[in-house]
Amino acid sequence: MAEDERAALSRATTLHREGRLDEALEIYSRLLKARPGVFEVERLYVFAQLQAGRVKEAHAAARRAKLGHPRNPHAHVLFGATLQAEHKWERALAAFAAATKLDPGLVEARYLAGNMLANLGRNAEAVAHFDTALTLDPRAVEALVNRAKVRVRLGQSAEALADFTRLAELQPREHAHFLAKGALLHDLGRSAEAAQAAMAALQLKPDSADAHFLVGQTFRAAGDLPAARNAFRVALAADPDRPAFQLALARIERELGAAESPSVPSDPAPDAEATQQGLEPADAQHASADLDGTLAAAPADEAAPATEPAEPSPDLASAIPAAEPPAFDPSPPALDVVRSGSEPDLPPDAVHPDVESLPVAEFAAPEPDAVGREPPTPEALRLRALDALAEGRWQEGWTGLDASATSDASAQKPLPLPHWDGAEMPSLLIVTAEGELADLILFGRLLRLLADRRIPARLLAEAGHVPLLSRIDARIPVASDLAGVDVRDANLRWAPLGSLPRLMAPDPQGWPQPPYLLADPARIARWREMRPEGFAVGIAWNGDLALLSAFSALASLEGVALVSLETRGEAEAELAATRFGGQVTRLGPGWDVDGSFTDTAALIQHLDMVVTGEGPVAHLAGARARPGLVAIGPTAHWCWGREAGTTAFYPSLTLVRAAHPKDWSDVAAGLAAGVAASRSTMRSTANVATHATPVAARRQAAL
Repeated sequence: MAEDERAALSRATTLHREGRLDEALEIYSRLLKARPGVFEVERLYVFAQLQAGRVKEAHAAARRAKLGHPRNPHAHVLFGATLQAEHKWERALAAFAAATKLDPGLVEARYLAGNMLANLGRNAEAVAHFDTALTLDPRAVEALVNRAKVRVRLGQSAEALADFTRLAELQPREHAHFLAKGALLHDLGRSAEAAQAAMAALQLKPDSADAHFLVGQTFRAAGDLPAARNAFRVALAADPDRPAFQLALARIERELGAAESPSVPSDPAPDAEATQQGLEPADAQHASADLDGTLAAAPADEAAPATEPAEPSPDLASAIPAAEPPAFDPSPPALDVVRSGSEPDLPPDAVHPDVESLPVAEFAAPEPDAVGREPPTPEALRLRALDALAEGRWQEGWTGLDASATSDASAQKPLPLPHWDGAEMPSLLIVTAEGELADLILFGRLLRLLADRRIPARLLAEAGHVPLLSRIDARIPVASDLAGVDVRDANLRWAPLGSLPRLMAPDPQGWPQPPYLLADPARIARWREMRPEGFAVGIAWNGDLALLSAFSALASLEGVALVSLETRGEAEAELAATRFGGQVTRLGPGWDVDGSFTDTAALIQHLDMVVTGEGPVAHLAGARARPGLVAIGPTAHWCWGREAGTTAFYPSLTLVRAAHPKDWSDVAAGLAAGVAASRSTMRSTANVATHATPVAARRQAAL
């Protein structure tokens, strides 16, 4: 690299450290244009894009770096980091495994693979990977942090406590290690030691909301309610949007005789004209339902319940600090081993992944059997449950999923509320939307059962999912926070969306049928002109290039016009690499920017068919009752079943199954045949209508 380029790179890394990402990215881009394939610049470019929240751009750049440096293990780690940011755990694990194969001593690859295994629920394997990483580098803080969290999940409290103690020794100025240690001590009932750890965290970071909350918990455990109230107030002042803090303070104030708070305001009914405009016939009765009283509660019992659920300790995962902007060294070597006291060389999401478990369902874990064997692990329970669901054994499947969540030692409720039992009438039921968007679309129809049974409910979802999920039923408000909810109400209840099948309707035959997810009528009208001439088919492949290649058979069909439904940044490059990419209509910039699939849900109303792999687009088409073909691999999601060409959940979809996970050649012919058959049917229908028109006209004239 020439001297002026070295100076430019040094300037870019300085800007990167200062958080001036756009300026740094501009220089990185210029350097890569002048000298393509310089891995040190590619690596920095990818990390800057990740830190700027531009995951799609980071993914495309990391893929190019991996293809350009196939023997460089750091290139595979880089690509895995982008997959991890997209929550594609299996694919990220494969990337880290490829890096480990190229360099068995690469610590980053070992502990990042452990993170992915933890995200997949394979906890024992995760610990083994962390052990290996710590053998290679005993001061690898990130590996030690995540091993401690997974040990908590496995119920290995003593081992986890030893890890947190070691972390505090390695980084005595990091308050999060003391906080995590204190949270675990509190959960073990060692409140005095927990208080000492919380105070140590506060000395290092006096404004830590979690530390003040933990102090409040230790005061409450000691019976000092006024001191606990003061600590909870400080925690809530530092972080006013935390529902757990709100509920803890409300209950303390109620116990101490605080005045009753105002009642919950009812959400205003949606504008009638806007609600009714453009509704599908199957949805009109739900949109016009009586909205008054959906949040009206029976008078709450002012007395505290006999047993109050304990507030969960600060989440161990959230107790780990986000990584600071990396201290990049502009010298050539890539990805050095992260050591104590050094800045991590990966973006925050890559260093500290989401390893939280499923929410607790109040369900007893299986007891050891009669011959004294240990009960199955949570992962084994989960796999058994998924098998049961795939085979249509619904009650067994739903029960098993809740049991596997309860068996996970680290599982915590997202809200410190009593779990809804499916029978009582709460003043308000908070339903939490957690997991992949595809599952939220699948289970979202059960919100209608809540509304039909006049159970006051609110769906708590990620902000980006709120616009789409709000279109399921106007009677169920959807929000990303608890604004307007009286958190001191003793009759509030909680349930995860995924528990509603077990609680309300185990057999999908009793679920509301599609279409149950509306599109915005204004958007439907706006995107009508985007439909291409001919038999319009929307395609989505979600990064699976083998499936994309199979779509070439569709492009060769006469009269068929393809529309890409992909919003990923790298989709354009993927299409451009195909022979038929020039025939495909693109969505263009600004698509779905104000919420997941808000525009796509409207556009597919104008398409004749959707052809896709597994994923949210398939569920969206099914929920909208739009005709579609879904390419299914051998290891399919349970909702697609095992062998049939249809699914009980989405009658409008036809399944085309592949025999091999990476070979879609047999699927290509099936997809093409399905599209051709639908095209032929549409032509026949059009011909019948054309010939019938003159007859109808003559009859009308005679009348």
